[in-house]
Amino acid sequence: MSLTKTLATVIERPNEASFREVTLTPRNDDTVVCKTFMSAISTGTDMKTYHGLQHPEQCWYPLVPGYENMGIVLEEGSYAQGFKKGDRVMINECRTYMDVCAAWGGGTLICHKDAKNAGGAGDPLCKVPDNVTDEQAVLAYLACVPLKGIERFDLHENDNILVFGAGMVGISAMQILKIKCPSATVIAVEPHPYRQSIAKFYADHVITPDAAGMKKMLEITNGKRADKIIECSGNPAVPGILWEWLKEGGWSDDDEPGHIHLQGDYPEKLIFDNYHHWFCRNPYITMTCALKWRCKPQILQWISEGKFDTSHLPFEVWEAGKAKEAFEYQHKKGMECFKILFDWRSL
Repeated sequence: MSLTKTLATVIERPNEASFREVTLTPRNDDTVVCKTFMSAISTGTDMKTYHGLQHPEQCWYPLVPGYENMGIVLEEGSYAQGFKKGDRVMINECRTYMDVCAAWGGGTLICHKDAKNAGGAGDPLCKVPDNVTDEQAVLAYLACVPLKGIERFDLHENDNILVFGAGMVGISAMQILKIKCPSATVIAVEPHPYRQSIAKFYADHVITPDAAGMKKMLEITNGKRADKIIECSGNPAVPGILWEWLKEGGWSDDDEPGHIHLQGDYPEKLIFDNYHHWFCRNPYITMTCALKWRCKPQILQWISEGKFDTSHLPFEVWEAGKAKEAFEYQHKKGMECFKILFDWRSL
């Protein structure tokens, strides 16, 4: 079977992106062919890849980055699970190309999606509801990541829950926590003023990760500190000091300990404070990576129902062909650029 070329966002080497053709894998019996409408730059994973911070066993250069992408079915195949030509779908990962690495391969105009390249745990297509926009369908993917993590929590009424970091993962965590446990007090912890201004739409309180923030957190929790913490900043300096923000617990059978969940994608080693601080807190510590497939229809349903709100997320839309300039811009702006979406619809 003949191979197919497609336009793609390519990171050629650290700190150098381009827009050029790559070669798709041959179609198999189950292959469904999709066309991308919109994709995005993940300010965590994709920028870590752009800066050359991924471990070499995970990826090499040149590579196609991305996993936040949606579009339509062009040609049907059994992997489409009953979806028809013209259906709008979340496409997401494509792990294999013939002449480049995939990390995680979502940044192409045409995608061959099948069981062999859909990701290790399987990342199949998901139909997009009619009242969910193309942009929202792209933003939905990263929201699935903290949903998987939050499911590790045993949520209780009136829990005090800290969310460290107000990027897309952190903002999504704030919303999901309020959906799943409306009586919880959700406190965003974020150092950057711009991201603090976004978090104010989604959290009950927004504080800074310093002495002033600690004082405010103690006031909010009546000195108890947080029942649960979900760490979404991706800053490797943060996990090691989280004991300070967490309640004590676990001293008796009916005294539930505090729970810290690590959701960040950390580019460096995690260094933890002296062990006795942690030992005396008796905490649960968990972590999750990526998502569960069933999270995609759940997030899309919440968006469709108006429960998950994307209206305050200040994303920028760039032409897909300007990948080089967009990655340079994201690198330069850093925390001041919340999200870049690529528009492929004119191609």
